[in-house]
Amino acid sequence: MEFNATFLVSAISFILFTIIMNKIFYKPLEKIMTERRNFIDNTLSDAKYSSEKADAILKDRDEKLHAALLQSKQIISDSANNAKLDAETKIKDAKQKMRLEITNAKNELSVQADELDENLKPEVKKLAGMISSKLLGTGINTEDY
Repeated sequence: MEFNATFLVSAISFILFTIIMNKIFYKPLEKIMTERRNFIDNTLSDAKYSSEKADAILKDRDEKLHAALLQSKQIISDSANNAKLDAETKIKDAKQKMRLEITNAKNELSVQADELDENLKPEVKKLAGMISSKLLGTGINTEDY
């Protein structure tokens, strides 16, 4: 093989071409690729962070919803128990009031019956006397009875 000046010029041209291409084309291209890779990595880490944060928020929301559900069930249960106790108290008071009214009515009826009995005794004696005098023809003294 022959090594002449053309070979040497071609080798130097190739080396200069490589250096120039490296400075003009490859370095900026490599810089752009590095920037894109960094951007993608940063975006990916931000996405992971956002995903974890969203999962944490969803978990917190679910816990709060569960707690609110339990609290609402407890409030409903307490309200139902309070209403039941209130109803039982009102029923007990109403029954006691009705018993008192029944007792008062019985006492009043008893008093009225005694008054009627006292008022009707003379009338009954008088009627008995009239009936016996008509039947027997003689007067009977009903004041002894």
